[in-house]
Amino acid sequence: MSPRLSLSCLVCIAYAFLTACASYPLIEPTVPRGSEVKYEYEATGITLAADGREISFYLDKPIGETVPLLVVIDGSGCSGQLRPGLKGLFRPPFEGHRPFARLAVEKPGVQAADANVENCSQDFLKHYSMNDRVLDHLRVFQHLSYHADWWNGELYIWGWSDGGDIAAQIVAYYPKVTRALLGAMGGGYSMAEHFTEFWVCPFELEQQKVELCVAEMHSKFRAITDNPTWKKTWSGPDNSYKAWASRLDVRLSNLLRDNTTPILIIHGAEDFDQTPVESARKLVTNLIGAGNESFSYWEVAEMGHTWSSLPEQRRLLLEDAMLHWLLTEEEIRAKIAVAEK
Repeated sequence: MSPRLSLSCLVCIAYAFLTACASYPLIEPTVPRGSEVKYEYEATGITLAADGREISFYLDKPIGETVPLLVVIDGSGCSGQLRPGLKGLFRPPFEGHRPFARLAVEKPGVQAADANVENCSQDFLKHYSMNDRVLDHLRVFQHLSYHADWWNGELYIWGWSDGGDIAAQIVAYYPKVTRALLGAMGGGYSMAEHFTEFWVCPFELEQQKVELCVAEMHSKFRAITDNPTWKKTWSGPDNSYKAWASRLDVRLSNLLRDNTTPILIIHGAEDFDQTPVESARKLVTNLIGAGNESFSYWEVAEMGHTWSSLPEQRRLLLEDAMLHWLLTEEEIRAKIAVAEK
């Protein structure tokens, strides 16, 4: 799909695809089906960060097979990577797909099965930031490159929300990524601009009050970036100043404008409170303006920040479509071609 299509066409194609391709037959795989391979699930590994901190990670991997690696990176918060729901996302095997391994890198100071945690640990607050999460993943990739004789070197990344931001940075700093899906992370506007232009200040009716609001927000941002401590939080108990300092000024179009790795950007058309869809649209505009053609964009009608807002059939269809795009690009192109007719 050419990124130079108009945004309205992209939305129509994505919507048509997500409603039309459920009955389209899968292309027969040229390698053994994943269901014919035995897997080891939730194998725990540990490696060390530069400061000696332990980084835990979990693998679902085939036994006796050399396979690609799919990395799943979730969003913010101090919930674990083996919590209900997340641990089953893209868990192999998948009918019609070649075997693959699935990797999730744990957040610091978090127990694997933790879900809906209200009080994050000090260890989490000390070490959770976009930068730390990027480095933790890069360290695990290095560790597996040395130890995992089952990994064929292909690396596929799926990231959502904070995870989409982290995935985008990994793509920029780790050129060995084969293909990446970046979901619900905006990227055209900075997080600071999300607050001043979408979430807080636009609701003031008088221009003078808007200007005062923007000035107050900028003052808050300076306080955070001048003192990026983990001991203070803002806009949620899991969001330390340290975490915010790694988010506020990031504009992903700066990193992706000269990217050559194939990426798929996905955003919900109804997303506003978590990450404004306008930010994803701005990212697309910025990449097209830079002459970059290494991306596709799906804007999903009626979807908010996650696909949990969709009816069950469309949820399952979108999950299938995302995995197809990552692992079987030619197959997904065939489906989109059918949807376009």
